[in-house]
Amino acid sequence: MNMFRTSLSRTATRAVRTLSTSATKSSSIPLRICGRGTGTQQTITIKDKPYSIQTDTYPVLGGADSAPSPVAYSLASLTSCNQVTGAKVAEDHGIKLGQWNVRLDAVLPTDVLIKGKCEGNPNWESVKLFVRVQTNILESVKGDNLEADARFRHFVREVERRCPITQLFKRSGVQYENLEWSGNPAAQ
Repeated sequence: MNMFRTSLSRTATRAVRTLSTSATKSSSIPLRICGRGTGTQQTITIKDKPYSIQTDTYPVLGGADSAPSPVAYSLASLTSCNQVTGAKVAEDHGIKLGQWNVRLDAVLPTDVLIKGKCEGNPNWESVKLFVRVQTNILESVKGDNLEADARFRHFVREVERRCPITQLFKRSGVQYENLEWSGNPAAQ
């Protein structure tokens, strides 16, 4: 059993590559995240990147609330990943985007996490995403509202399908709702 783990570990280590800034397309993006801290506070670094993030948690979990909590970061990653994925989808489909306004409402049950109950699920109970994004879709179809609506719905479906964090949430069993996406004409 240990030999298998050692072999797997060596294989995984060899597969980790530094992200390149070249124009070469890769079939995967390897990442290495490291965390160091005490109590509920942690500093997280990303290999070969100059920045770090701080985490803490809510007082009810013993934290000082001195930095965003890991659960807040998970939701922030969902909103920002939708925007990043949307930018890529728009580029692929010839859509110009302007400002994004994203709101997310979520419910995290605490029976398992805080109370330690044996039954239940510590995962998000529900996540609801609301997005407003400026686009040039209406202009690009010369004012045809039906065509613009169809193109925008396709854009939203593609963002949801291609966003890795959206898929992580949806496939985890969370009641995930992409409730409201609306596109406004992009500001000139």
